This record gives sequence, structure tokens and C-alpha cells, in this order.
Amino acid sequence: MIHSPEILKVLRSAPLFQGILGHLLAKYLSESKLQQLASGQVLLAPGQTNNTIYIILSGRIRVQSKESAVDPIAVLGEGECVGEMSMLGDAPVSAYVIAATDCKLLAIDHAAMWELINSSHAAAHNMLNILTSRIRSTNQIAAENLEQQQGFSGGAMVDELTGLYNQHWTHEKFDRHLRRGIAGKNLNCLLMLEMDQFKEFNGRYGQLGGDQALRDIAYTLLSCLRPDDQAGRHSGEKFAIFLPNTSLPDARIAAERLRAAISQSLIVLPSGDALPSITASIGISQARSDDTLENLFFRADEALQIAKVSGGNCVESMQ
Repeated sequence: MIHSPEILKVLRSAPLFQGILGHLLAKYLSESKLQQLASGQVLLAPGQTNNTIYIILSGRIRVQSKESAVDPIAVLGEGECVGEMSMLGDAPVSAYVIAATDCKLLAIDHAAMWELINSSHAAAHNMLNILTSRIRSTNQIAAENLEQQQGFSGGAMVDELTGLYNQHWTHEKFDRHLRRGIAGKNLNCLLMLEMDQFKEFNGRYGQLGGDQALRDIAYTLLSCLRPDDQAGRHSGEKFAIFLPNTSLPDARIAAERLRAAISQSLIVLPSGDALPSITASIGISQARSDDTLENLFFRADEALQIAKVSGGNCVESMQ
């Protein structure tokens, strides 16, 4: 099952399997099953017993506290895992796990996962990092919920077209990250990404084609970014990405990787028709010790405009 080149490619890049020898993956995951989910289908629900960890091979998964919630706890993409908390903790599922798009998953039985962890220090280390990240995220969400109960501004958080967080959410979330980074004297960077020649593309292939191109960019963002990175749809064909604990040189590497991934991705309409590939321009700004979020966005947008004037499909930065 896992000898498929497409599956192996995802597994090798998955955070859970970083540094694990190929023969160990083949040995312990050989009996794992492929599972398909249709958009909107519930994979896990609160109170349910779960003995499986799922690796997302394609598509996006939403984790949310309510089945009909519009403000998911997390949106997970290719290579990420779900179900690990309930599986390893031998506890009931605590949140809804729902397909945000059509998905393909690799379902790994708890016994096989434990055997891999016991046989590989890298697997144990990776799982510990993932669990730590999940717990930190849960604690942060709890704090934010408390703030909202005490009068903190809330509202809808998700962009319906792309499944990413919307501009309202990105401004509030990025501002918190920026203030925390400045207080902790950490390096942080902001990326502004815009699809090149969107109006022309939309005019030639219609709204359906333009919408699919934006969904493709959102999917690529989820596939390329690290778990702690934050991404949202800023406006129109613009996207914003906050990279915590990231220097400007490292941000350029991440932006170039993202730019290349977008240019190489395939855009396929629901009908199965393929559209021409697209490109994107990216502007980067590095946070200063006295920065405001408005200034950080302003410099990133200036860098983005320079990238567009330079012909697009490139990355520019401003300190």
C-alpha cells in the first residue's frame, strides 16, 4: 500500500515521519489502509473511541468544537496527522474532525504506530513535538475563548472560498504573534502573496476558474508551511502569512519554496478540465523591535508591489 510513489512522497515529507528510515516505514505501515472522505464528511466526533492515527495524503481537514462551527480550531493539510491525541491517550475524541475538501487519508492502526515509536527514536521525537504543538495550540485557544467571553471581539473567522482564515482573523492573530515576538525578542516575518495576472485569468476562465486558482493557492499554502506558521486570505487574490521565529534569510527560503510550489501545481476544475498553471509574487517584511502590525503589512505590501513591477513570479523583501 505505502509503496505507491505518491504516498511515499507525502510520508517522507510528513512531520510525523521525518528522519525515519524507509525500511521501518515499510515494515510497520504495510498494513495501513487508504480511506476516502467526501467534503463535509465527519471522520471523528466527540465521545467516540479512536484507535487510529490518520495521515492526510491530499485535501484539507477541519478540527472544530462543534459540528456546524464556522471557526475551526485548526485546518490541516497534506502530510499532517489527526487522531493522535485520542489514540495515544486512550481517551475519547474531544473534537469534531471533518473533511473541508475531498480527502485521501492513510489510516494507521494504534498497534502499528506504537511499534514504530518503540523501534525508532526519530518517530518518538516527532510524535512528542506534534503533541507539544497540539497542547500549546489548545492552551492558546482556551485563552482566546476566555478573552472572547470577557468581551474580546470575535466574529466569523474562516473565508468560505479557500477554507483559510479571513482578514479579520489574520489581523487579530498576527498582532498577537507580533507583540509576543517583540516581547520575547524573537525574529518574525510577514509574507504578502498575490496571484499574478488574476484579472486576466478570471476573465479568460471565468469565476469558476479564478476561484479554483485561489483554492489551489490556499491548498499549497497549507502543504508548504510549518505547523506554527499562520496563513489567511487577506483580500481578493492576496494572502498573508506570518512566520514566527523566522529570520529574513529563512523567510526568503520559505517564500521561494512556496512560489515554486504554486508555479508547479495543477489547477483542475470539478469537471476534470485542467487549466494553465499560475504564478504568484511575494513580498516579505521583517518585524522591528518597535513595529506595529500596520507598519509590518505596509512594508510587506511595498515589497510585493516591487515583485509585481519586476514581472511577477518572484520574491522581494524589505527590512
